[in-house]
Amino acid sequence: MIGKHIGRFLLDSGDPLVVAADRVATVRTENNLLHALTLLSTLGYSSVPVLDMEGRLQGQVSLAHIISGINAIPTYDWDSLQTRKVSEVMDTDCGCVSEDAELEDVLQKLVNHNYVSVIDTKGMFIGIATRKNILRRLNRLAHDFELMYDITPKEEAAVPIRKEERNRKGNGHYAFAWQQ
Repeated sequence: MIGKHIGRFLLDSGDPLVVAADRVATVRTENNLLHALTLLSTLGYSSVPVLDMEGRLQGQVSLAHIISGINAIPTYDWDSLQTRKVSEVMDTDCGCVSEDAELEDVLQKLVNHNYVSVIDTKGMFIGIATRKNILRRLNRLAHDFELMYDITPKEEAAVPIRKEERNRKGNGHYAFAWQQ
């Protein structure tokens, strides 16, 4: 469980946690693989959400899915990029959460995904929560939390400090011994 002060600090940032759907690159299930490949390579993304014609989340597609899709044909049929549909190669088991999901659920999914799609109760795509946005907030937490809160350790909840963390420099900077 995320502490109430930490959670509030992470959520109360100047920028929204979720990038709105109209600002997210997506493809449709009926787009051909060439369209998806062009979008991914032009924007430099590794994957994008896949929506149906009504805007409901159906999955995600990545460069790896597309290559695997044409690799399934023994001769690497590059011409099939124009005829095969995104729905044939997309991953339907992608990380997604509902719009009322707990922050902890979002963080858990971001461990294995660069972004988590956010949907409403009808499955309509609302946007994405990105690992990048969360890392920005964690960076702010690491630098600014003690400027807004007084921190007093609880003796009974003392956690042993790892050897790597004992090597503290001045000014709040820590040096980590990465090698044994």
